[in-house]
Amino acid sequence: MGGQLGFIVNQITFKPKPLPADIRFDNQTAIVTGSNVGIGLESARQLTSHGISHLILGVRDTTKGDAAQADIQKSNPKCNIKVWQLDLESFDSIVSFADRAKSLDRLDIAIMNAAIKQLKFTTSPYGHESNLQVNHLGTALLSLLLLPTLRKSSKKNGIPSRLTFSSSEVHFWTPFNEKSAPKILERMDRKESFTNGMERYYTSKLLNVFWFRELASRIDAAEVIINGTNPGFCATQLHRHDHSQGFKILAKLLAWSSEQGAYFLLDAAVTKKDESHGAYIQEQKITPPSKFVLSSQGKAVQKKLWAETIEVLKKECPNVMFDNVTNS
Repeated sequence: MGGQLGFIVNQITFKPKPLPADIRFDNQTAIVTGSNVGIGLESARQLTSHGISHLILGVRDTTKGDAAQADIQKSNPKCNIKVWQLDLESFDSIVSFADRAKSLDRLDIAIMNAAIKQLKFTTSPYGHESNLQVNHLGTALLSLLLLPTLRKSSKKNGIPSRLTFSSSEVHFWTPFNEKSAPKILERMDRKESFTNGMERYYTSKLLNVFWFRELASRIDAAEVIINGTNPGFCATQLHRHDHSQGFKILAKLLAWSSEQGAYFLLDAAVTKKDESHGAYIQEQKITPPSKFVLSSQGKAVQKKLWAETIEVLKKECPNVMFDNVTNS
């Protein structure tokens, strides 16, 4: 588990399973981020095919979001689908999106799918390295700010809400060279710490695992079930910056479809119950994360990253009250 040979074998031999046809989401509301293309779009489509009543497409480009909405609506005309602008490179956009979500009558499912895989060093408008900004800091902020709405819905409806993160097996593969830095996130923002290629993407997905595990430890599963799942290697626009011939061959031989990738997200967000709280899910079953995550050093890094992340978010979003988010 977690090795690159095992990855190849799993991609060839494992058959992703869709949700059972009898699972229904009538009268429920869901948010899916990064839902104008790829796995996010297919996750949204599959939610509507199972009767979700209200669906929010969180997208960076609302023109593309409108096209996705129209596409889904053709086969699911009864679903109330809204397109909301969400740019994970913008803390202001994230805060506005979460504030808008407070107006929802209920929020049963939130799927944190949006991500990037940037192979060269670039920064967000805030100066944070792009993979770090989108895959960790932006995702972390959104998850924190949606929690009160998820918890309110759970209390109102008497069932746990769901918060699922799109994780990745690549969190096993990163050397995580920054793990011993006095300030890990600050170190990751420096250009000299960046290695061209996929290493930083790998590390950002490790931070995802640390984040949802720590977040889950602070939230009662009776209110919100929090987990992360690996949707496998899928042919999507996530890989649009990788033009190498080797990658193209690998994708042609091994990649699953976006539809198959979505099976994993919905499986984690729906069929896995409170036993999945804080769990990493792979091949549609609860699986131990990397040995480093489970090690004593990994557990210490998890706490350190939580503190550093909250410190960064407080600095970038001075008008947001973080202290009461997880214990309100």
